[in-house]
Amino acid sequence: MSTTTQKEKTRRFRKKFMAENHLWYSGWPHYLINGTLLFGSCVFLFIQIEELRLIELLAIPVTLVLGSLFVYLVHRYPLHQKYKPVRKQTYDQHTLIHHRFYTNELYQVEPDEEYNSTLFPPAVVLGFCIVFLPGLYFLTRLFLPLNVVYLFVGTSSFYFILYEVVHYISHLSINHWLMRIGYFRRMRKHHLDHHDPRLMEKYNFNIVIPLFDFVFGTKKVVSE
Repeated sequence: MSTTTQKEKTRRFRKKFMAENHLWYSGWPHYLINGTLLFGSCVFLFIQIEELRLIELLAIPVTLVLGSLFVYLVHRYPLHQKYKPVRKQTYDQHTLIHHRFYTNELYQVEPDEEYNSTLFPPAVVLGFCIVFLPGLYFLTRLFLPLNVVYLFVGTSSFYFILYEVVHYISHLSINHWLMRIGYFRRMRKHHLDHHDPRLMEKYNFNIVIPLFDFVFGTKKVVSE
């Protein structure tokens, strides 16, 4: 398929998608709902900590590494492979919408209107906060000290914030002032290559820290 034809298909899909969502959707409420739920969870969990010991802070980097592994596995498999029980919520939402909305040739997000194509739906974030985080708390409470549990669960919520922020920034224009920061410029390039339709099912699955793309040999750089 020629570049022109692919861009035309992407533009038609964007126009159709926005027309179907324009009447009810507003970007800033979406951003604020997600941010309030996740940041509120972080604050609530971290303020529970009492008499913190220095060694307990190791829970933070451990959680960030585990979070990177979790994102890698979810992104590589259910978001890009068809698993019938969860296909509608995973593959269809991610591969059939997000990756059709943004290709490596039409990659830049537009402010406000397109938050719903880059951020997780508020329902997913709400489920994360009221189902996943409590489940993680009760599970880890079985074998970890209470302060470590709060750090582990709170950092999990913080990692979700990092994911949303870095993913959104990765879709900004290369001329945006944030691209003066080397980390954001590198992550944009990393994610841009993932949005090449030829590569999206095989390479560059990490978002915040490309650690496990290096570990599993799925790190690929093709764009200039």
